[in-house]
Amino acid sequence: MYDYLIVTHIPAFYKVNLYNELSKKLNIYVIFIAENTIEQRANDFNVTKGLKFPHSFLNKGSFQNRNLKVSISTMKSVLDTVKYKKLLIPGWDLPEFWYLVFSHRKSQNFLALESTAIESCHNGIKGWIKRFFLNHVGSVLASGKEHIHLLNNLRFKGQIITTGGVGIINKPLFDRQKKQYEKKFLFIGRLSEVKNIDLLVDVFNCLPDYELTIIGDGPLYNSLNMSVKTNIHFLSKVDNKALVDSFLSHDFLILPSLSEPWGLVIEEALYFGVPVIASRNCGASELIMDGLNGFIFDPFDKEQLLSIIQSINVDKYSELLSGVEKFSINEKDNKQVAAYTSAMLNFD
Repeated sequence: MYDYLIVTHIPAFYKVNLYNELSKKLNIYVIFIAENTIEQRANDFNVTKGLKFPHSFLNKGSFQNRNLKVSISTMKSVLDTVKYKKLLIPGWDLPEFWYLVFSHRKSQNFLALESTAIESCHNGIKGWIKRFFLNHVGSVLASGKEHIHLLNNLRFKGQIITTGGVGIINKPLFDRQKKQYEKKFLFIGRLSEVKNIDLLVDVFNCLPDYELTIIGDGPLYNSLNMSVKTNIHFLSKVDNKALVDSFLSHDFLILPSLSEPWGLVIEEALYFGVPVIASRNCGASELIMDGLNGFIFDPFDKEQLLSIIQSINVDKYSELLSGVEKFSINEKDNKQVAAYTSAMLNFD
């Protein structure tokens, strides 16, 4: 019998990494709704090889083009053949998840919550729907502080376990070299309005002696390209395996999102020894100790971000590098795996 039957959207690399680690300590079976997505930051964002746990795919092709009837009928077939103690789902956003929650006992239902109080409404009809869903969930594995804040807003009364993450990043070996501050900044992500790239462009258009590299694709790509000065450079999607060079050739990562349930790229930057300037509306900003391994700012305050960037000098950069070096991604990930393990043991 499996400890967890895990149902999730797609085999994103960071989820697969997490499940591979969980499979060393727990007996898990994973159902992926679809094989891939049309919204991915790199060609190797999804992985279908190297999965060290039993699994099934409900739909071939992209998540966005899946067939709901196929999802439900195929899921029923899998559920008939797999025996498990707990069901773990990642949210309330899909009909498949509603079907699963209401076809299991409340005590069986675990939710891995990645939504936060910042971007997820808890009032009105939307809040009522979420509370109705949560009334059928026994335990929640919450990524971080803002996720717990949302649960409190929704008046959730069940068990809450903090995981401290949404998955496990790739951790390639690399040569850690002493860095010198060169005023080079990096953004990695989808070029959409919620990512607040307009703010970055406005700021760096005012800073001709500073360089900004923007890696990503999305609906704002063309319009942003038309508004930048020569110190701002665009790159299309870069494979995850090639990101190490991007991180090591820049001094800072900047993530200015208006809202970001987590922000895995913050973890990646810290792993590669790069300080982070993060919007306070990013879930993973809780990994940033303001002034020690990076900075936190208000994503609606252009002047604050401009001031932070201009305040950095060689000595301050050296201090930040030391702060980043003291932060352990491995320790954070071990705690994440332990949270899933203890949840199973404590609430069996």
